[in-house]
Amino acid sequence: MKLDFNKSFVASGLVMIFIGLLAPMAHKHVAAPFGLLQAHLIGEVQALLFFTLAVLWPILNLPKLSLWIADFSLQLGLWTNMIGTLFIGVLGAGKEQYIVNQDKIPGYHGFWNGFTNLLINLSAFAALTIVIALIGILRNKGTVASDKAVNILSISLFVLLGIFVIFQVAFPEYSNL
Repeated sequence: MKLDFNKSFVASGLVMIFIGLLAPMAHKHVAAPFGLLQAHLIGEVQALLFFTLAVLWPILNLPKLSLWIADFSLQLGLWTNMIGTLFIGVLGAGKEQYIVNQDKIPGYHGFWNGFTNLLINLSAFAALTIVIALIGILRNKGTVASDKAVNILSISLFVLLGIFVIFQVAFPEYSNL
């Protein structure tokens, strides 16, 4: 029996597991070792999400545009979360806590704080993939009209989430990070 799956999700999951396994090895050489422990855990858990969705992807009843938006959102969300967490470990966000906020990382101001905040906030895009995948699982046979409605919903949610991320990055005091 041949299993159909999303190859890019499997590849991303394997690379994420690899990075997650390697991250704690550098704990003596970074500003916040706790951040690397977070990167380790995030890498392993997010890889499981990649693997799960890789198997579900071929059975989702979605138009191509919505599948592309969901695929892009998952890759963007999970990879920025992983990379942002690695930055937290390397740059030393809060030393013992998982905190990113404008100019609150001792010794790191402006660009690096903002960049790390952006990466972590972009991780919200992974949630959009889950919503679109849920629609694809619950949806009956697609018609041209329903495909158009799903595409419009996917685009609208993508844009609204983008606005939300921009707001959180522009006003980090309102961010939960």
